[in-house]
Amino acid sequence: MYITVSRPADDGRAGPQELRLAAVAQRTGIDRREFRPQDHDYFRDLFGTFGLTADQEGLAAGRVSFTDLVAAVLPDLNGYDNRFDLAVMASAAPDAEPGFPMCFLDSAVPDAGLVFGVADLGLLGVFTALWLAENRSRLDARRILVFALDQASVLHSEPVPAHLRVTEDAVTVLVLDADAAHRVETAQPQPVPPDQVPACWSALLAGERPGAVTALAGPGLVAACGDRLPAGTVAVPAGRPASGIWSVLAAEWDGWRRTGRRVLLADYDPELGRFAHCAITVEPDPAEPGADGAHVADSEEQEKLP
Repeated sequence: MYITVSRPADDGRAGPQELRLAAVAQRTGIDRREFRPQDHDYFRDLFGTFGLTADQEGLAAGRVSFTDLVAAVLPDLNGYDNRFDLAVMASAAPDAEPGFPMCFLDSAVPDAGLVFGVADLGLLGVFTALWLAENRSRLDARRILVFALDQASVLHSEPVPAHLRVTEDAVTVLVLDADAAHRVETAQPQPVPPDQVPACWSALLAGERPGAVTALAGPGLVAACGDRLPAGTVAVPAGRPASGIWSVLAAEWDGWRRTGRRVLLADYDPELGRFAHCAITVEPDPAEPGADGAHVADSEEQEKLP
């Protein structure tokens, strides 16, 4: 293990450079692949080491690995799949096959930079990845890809905490680019006692202009707030602990880019006892000719105009 710190700027200060969101993409419904005979041997030996038994029903159901998810979503990045300075994989559940999927990017992306993973942080993986991405941007990382990966295969019979249970194979990718227009504000996840979570969320909302923000609460935050969840909060359901709240951003992205929107996202992990949040200011795209339904004259028509 090693620890890195930001390089001081010329004036002795370390950044920060603002994060900018260029695109959001997601994929679901990816076909499952069968486990190979050697995979059965691997998981039998792996779980046997801990006195557990590999679940044969789970193995028979097949899998969508993290590599499958990354490969499926790359073509949807609309021109941002040709290079990156940093790529971060964030997950709450383990991969369905051994290995590190981010190595795949070295062959799939022409100009690949540094890659690493964020795991064992429950519902806060992507929030942490964004905070780390902001730190890296101080070292002039101009394009950063953050992959939120959920795979639903469970290959053992041990109980899985409800907030970490994955019900759907899915991936959401955030493309951060220094030349993009949409500002991302991150913060390091902070310890918050469970009984103070509703007040913490309410205080964040109080700092926003009423009616001008869409507030997305992840499943851990919704559970912690209970009936004290502030009115107007969009409750994101459980089932996709890494990508769920970010999939809402992906689904609304095109619409918010047309109109502009301030979006506040937050979640709380009950096992870690930490609260995380992020704010994104989606700027409206410049109006395109004809976007309002008006007729746009072609070149021949323009020549006939007085």
